[in-house]
Amino acid sequence: MKKNFVILCTVAGLCSGQASADGLKNSLSSMMNKKDTAPGMVDLSTLSVNGKARPMQPQVKTRSSKAVVATVDGHKIIKKDADAYIAKRTNGQIKNFDVLPTKQRIRLIQEMSVSTVAESKAKKELTEQEKVGVLTRVWMQKQAKKVNITDAQVKEVYDKMKERALESKSTKPIPEFAAIKNNMKMQMTEKAIVAPLMKDVKITVINANMIAGSINDSYISIEDANSALNSISKGKAKWETIPDADRKKVLQMIAPTRLIEEALKKDLSEKEKNTALTNFWMQNKIMKTDVSDKELKDAYKNIEKASKKAKSTKKLPSFEQLKQTLHMQIAKEKVIADLMKSAKIKLK
Repeated sequence: MKKNFVILCTVAGLCSGQASADGLKNSLSSMMNKKDTAPGMVDLSTLSVNGKARPMQPQVKTRSSKAVVATVDGHKIIKKDADAYIAKRTNGQIKNFDVLPTKQRIRLIQEMSVSTVAESKAKKELTEQEKVGVLTRVWMQKQAKKVNITDAQVKEVYDKMKERALESKSTKPIPEFAAIKNNMKMQMTEKAIVAPLMKDVKITVINANMIAGSINDSYISIEDANSALNSISKGKAKWETIPDADRKKVLQMIAPTRLIEEALKKDLSEKEKNTALTNFWMQNKIMKTDVSDKELKDAYKNIEKASKKAKSTKKLPSFEQLKQTLHMQIAKEKVIADLMKSAKIKLK
């Protein structure tokens, strides 16, 4: 039940970097469409010669575009989607899923299903705290795109802050504007996002039956209030011992988190939520996946061979320069391979 204040801390730095969701979403899309990188990718070398489709089977019967061609962990895949995917994978040379042999159909369905299988894993394995934290960050970043804080506005606030510091004869050094401009802009953006939510918020101290109070009729437990107090007072304050005036301040501090949580339920589509959770889950798995030096060096040697074979005139980056990229790519491939091993795929 420590969710509320953990997410409150997340809000404090929500715009401090691009959501992992966005970057990883692009990576997933890339992986699902590359022909030769991820393990188990469909070998389409037998499907065309000089740009012309090679017949796979004589007179294959074609099913309706609405027909279910496979299920993956119970999720249905219709022929229309499979046809579109194979057309994209072959640059339009093959447009009919039904012409593929059984083995290649399975491989193609595996490729199509990476995000679906990962989404199911994410929903099962992520904690509620993690889910709320991820969605909060995504919601904040989405709202930040609607806010335009100019450099001039930031400079105006900076000048006032500097003026107050000089008037108070503060001995602390004042950072240069360029050094703190981005952080200031981020904080001003966050404030602009939260302000409308807090405009007419109704906060009530209750302090009864394990309930600390309510925020717009949404109850806050004493446990959550104590979690917030523990974080800001380093364990020195407890809900039970602070005066009512301070109790209301604690609820006011928790309010943005609770209000954002309610807002994201309405403002984020199911697709946005699922994509964000899936990408977060995938990123965690990738970061925890081990890649040996031998695997990295073998991958680099393959790149060297491919470069020589292609007689490329471009200078190949050194192993050290590509090491991190190779590490991430190999880790992604391992995660996807492991993910698809547990997937239950049935062709129809």
